[in-house]
Amino acid sequence: MGRSVWAKAMNLLLTGATGLIGSLLVQKLLERGERVTVLTRDASRAGATLPAKCRVMEWDPLAGPATLDLDEEYDAVVHLAGESVAGGRWSASFKNKIYQSRILSTRLLVEALKRAERKPSVFVCASAVGIYGNRGDETLAESSSLGSGFLAEVCREWEYEAAAVEALDIRRVSLRVGLVLDFEAPAFEKMSLPFKWALGGSIGGGQQWMSWINLQDVVKLILHSIDHTELQGAVNATSPNPVRNEEFSQMLGISCKRPVFLEIPGIALRVLMGQSADLVLTSQRASAEKALASGFEFDYPDIRSALKEVCSRRRHGFVREQRVNRPIEEVFDFFSRAENLERITPKELNFKILRTSTPGIEKGTILDYRLSLHGIPFHWSSHIDQFNPPSGFSDEQMRGPYAYWRHEHEFEVDGDSTIVRDKVQYEMPLGLLGETFGLYFVRKDLDRIFAYRRSQIEALLNAPS
Repeated sequence: MGRSVWAKAMNLLLTGATGLIGSLLVQKLLERGERVTVLTRDASRAGATLPAKCRVMEWDPLAGPATLDLDEEYDAVVHLAGESVAGGRWSASFKNKIYQSRILSTRLLVEALKRAERKPSVFVCASAVGIYGNRGDETLAESSSLGSGFLAEVCREWEYEAAAVEALDIRRVSLRVGLVLDFEAPAFEKMSLPFKWALGGSIGGGQQWMSWINLQDVVKLILHSIDHTELQGAVNATSPNPVRNEEFSQMLGISCKRPVFLEIPGIALRVLMGQSADLVLTSQRASAEKALASGFEFDYPDIRSALKEVCSRRRHGFVREQRVNRPIEEVFDFFSRAENLERITPKELNFKILRTSTPGIEKGTILDYRLSLHGIPFHWSSHIDQFNPPSGFSDEQMRGPYAYWRHEHEFEVDGDSTIVRDKVQYEMPLGLLGETFGLYFVRKDLDRIFAYRRSQIEALLNAPS
């Protein structure tokens, strides 16, 4: 049947939108001009972190109410929500959270679709290659038998619940996702850290197969699954070139520019991680033939190009948006006044502008200011390198606490309101030391600072005139 032809912008319902895959998927969907509604356990947090054009609805299947009523007609539903399996040791309570967050949420979402007057055309649900269990050198197609073990059982029931939509004449795609490679992926960050310190190596003999996929290709495959009506049922969301752990380790060392000479015994990992060591000790050699046969093209089909793309990045990204009910010219004027920066910065930072090189902010302006981070005083100088009224301006650190810092202030007209978009790129100071010991605190600081900024902008610009 080929690619679906949508006569107008799609209306999509999405869970797991604040996660790594979900947040990039939202961005791509909005770039395509689609309408996106997000189901989330914490509407306040999601509203503060997701793009302003998203519609956010609060729903926590584990806390209730269990019934979910869909108040709109959706063309597609993408279900990515689930507790991270790499979040810690698999205690009985944690395994229950992993199980319930996938099985119960899928069951309740399918029940909501049963009650919906108009059904979506497609239901895309996450799954994982863990469904195959530990399979040695066997090549695993979607038709292969399912495995045993905790993850295999969770994935088996997960897909069983998702498959119930087929009785509603809804096309179902269950994406069996492999190890996701990305600079910002929590699991990959943990995995790559020893390699950056030249302490990485193959694990448990290194002969187990690893099925992996670059983040960009995961999101691309989700979009492909929505658009291509011939793709249905289980689909391996993995690169066409799985590798043994030994090769993966060598390639990761090369990408990190570090030697790899250690071997980590499987028994040592079992002692350290418990049953969750299955994540790196089990062998799964998944085939991507079904995705390829549908016309999907991987941007990063081999491990060398995938790790090169991930490990070559040094700068972290941070984006926040909010909507204000003021004309774009008025919004731009507010943000381009240096004195207003003090009004939207948390008091505990002791932020104070010391000097501006021009009477007003314009291209070429240099701003000198002081602030305190965790009680440590800093002198910061920024240079306005782009100034394009009323659509935005950007500043770049000349002197300050980061190895690199760039802040883009973007303003976009959306109906009768203006979307304020802050895009920050930064690189940690002190190189690997900063990445290892400071990144967590910087991320927490940015969340806190921009949450305060959001509340102040709301009060100052959305207050009744």
